[in-house]
Amino acid sequence: MPDRHDETESSPALNRRLAQALAQRLQAELGPPRRVAAGSVLCRAGERPPRLPLVVDGRLDAVLHLGAQGLQVIPITFAAGEMAMLSMLFASRPLQADLVAAEASMLRWLPVPAIEQALLRDGELLVMLVRFLAQRLREVQQRERVWLERGVHARVCATLARLAREQPALPGRPMAVVATHEQLSMRCGVSRPKLSHELKRLEKAGTLRLRRGAIDVLDLTALDAWA
Repeated sequence: MPDRHDETESSPALNRRLAQALAQRLQAELGPPRRVAAGSVLCRAGERPPRLPLVVDGRLDAVLHLGAQGLQVIPITFAAGEMAMLSMLFASRPLQADLVAAEASMLRWLPVPAIEQALLRDGELLVMLVRFLAQRLREVQQRERVWLERGVHARVCATLARLAREQPALPGRPMAVVATHEQLSMRCGVSRPKLSHELKRLEKAGTLRLRRGAIDVLDLTALDAWA
């Protein structure tokens, strides 16, 4: 059985552990690596995907569409080593969000029926899935509580700080966030005009520097404090 320390692991760590175990047990069912371009829509809201992607490298985003104004939010991101949309297993409801390649990514696919049969045959795998889903639910609930209490300024600062830490550090250069205003507004859950206002406000304060296609973070400590 999985060790007890699994209970304290983050949901991405539990996802990677489960994905690795599934890939080992279902090697014959695992599709060959395939490259997808940035912006590719892999599954759309309202569909029930017959296969789930294992992210070899790159990043996938779940893109949630809210209301009639076209607001888009990215509640979950799947990084290398993770299997996307595991919550679809044993479910009859379709996807509630689009699954989109946030950047050029390499994926391998596993059929949903093969995954479900493996889980039913292997109690250890099933426990790993339950632990992952329980931890993901706890994290989402906590994030929602914190997010609802934050204003626009805090949301933008928190998102920029998180994205800056995800980028590789280059010696002698500031941390950079490579994203469009549209992508950032989706991650922050705010409109583009509000995002632009906050970015200009932060630039005026000397916290960041705006440039075409990227944002240089000059004071990460200040972003953390405001977040």
